[in-house]
Amino acid sequence: MVLPKGAEELLIALQTPSPKGHWGIPALLWGAPGEGKSSFVEGLAREGFPVVTLITSIHDPTDFSGMPMHENGRMRFVPPEWSFAFDQAQQGILFLDELTTAPPSVQAALLRVILERKVGFRDLPPGVRVVAAANPPDMVSSGWELSPPLRNRFLHIRWEWEEREYLEALREGFPRPDLPTIDPAVHGECVLHWKLLVEAFLRRSPNLVRSSASDEDRAFASPRTWEFAIHLMASCDLLGKAPKPGKEGTVVFANLLEGCVGRGPAVAFMGFVKNLHLPDPDSLLDGKTTVDVTRLRDDELYVLFSALGASLLRRASEQRVDFLKATTVFLELALRVCENNRVDTIFIPMKHITRGQILQRAVTKAQEVGRLKEFQRLMHRVFEETPLRSFVAMLVKD
Repeated sequence: MVLPKGAEELLIALQTPSPKGHWGIPALLWGAPGEGKSSFVEGLAREGFPVVTLITSIHDPTDFSGMPMHENGRMRFVPPEWSFAFDQAQQGILFLDELTTAPPSVQAALLRVILERKVGFRDLPPGVRVVAAANPPDMVSSGWELSPPLRNRFLHIRWEWEEREYLEALREGFPRPDLPTIDPAVHGECVLHWKLLVEAFLRRSPNLVRSSASDEDRAFASPRTWEFAIHLMASCDLLGKAPKPGKEGTVVFANLLEGCVGRGPAVAFMGFVKNLHLPDPDSLLDGKTTVDVTRLRDDELYVLFSALGASLLRRASEQRVDFLKATTVFLELALRVCENNRVDTIFIPMKHITRGQILQRAVTKAQEVGRLKEFQRLMHRVFEETPLRSFVAMLVKD
């Protein structure tokens, strides 16, 4: 299927569970007039999946915040007619077209609609995705620059037909693609992995938590847009588009990351992920692979032990039969790190493990299978015979 540049990124954004529990990361398509942005989005309409298009330049703020009305001694906001269009299907796309023609007052009224799916005090169904389209202000008369608060609520996608793809579409027909399938439960587990990677990266480069808004880069980093990026990277992971050990990520992955946090932070994060040399945490806990922790960098150790801790917590909640073996592997690896005098790099993951009832459950399991003394000796070596001992008081105090 021939698609314009940006189409695949949009389809992934529409199907990504958002940090606030809605479907879809709000996406803003940037492209010259006549590139088919509107027709592509409206072509995603299906039975039970409506697309409601609003040309922002012909609406006023009350069309997005509600019309104020005095009733029974109180001021209430009457929601606009369009906000009821999704009630039956409980899903669909709210398409805000020609966004750069919206004056600042309308842009301000859109802030809650885009991020919280609220029209005044009326909630849109959680299955309603938000998509906007815009021409760069220098390409339209009387255009408005988007305010930084509005820009920071979007994933920014460059939209363009390349000549060859356009000619092929003319010959074979323009696409009407289906949305990819992403399981929210599996996606939630994958989000944890990418949160660990982003956390480790931002610990090393705290200056990239935020970046300044600029005319050259429509997207800019903030805690909100890093959260968007994490959820989109998890979707890419499930769809086979994310970087893995020995495999680079796709252009779509890079575009989604850059469209959230801007080019500078995106390039730095891609370099960080590319240079990580880590084994699969589950394979490590299962004993299928090994790793020399003394050869890992501090940031690699942090990511690895955080991922191992998350896997242990999952195994404990699922009451896995291999839970004791996995906990033993984890402690043996921690012992090697401590003996290497690098306990500070794994202190936070160890803190989570001691507080998460992991060790208590492992002790109970060891007692059940007759390995209590052996497991207690290992715990004693880790927590009493290494530099980690000085952290125990801090763990208790916190």
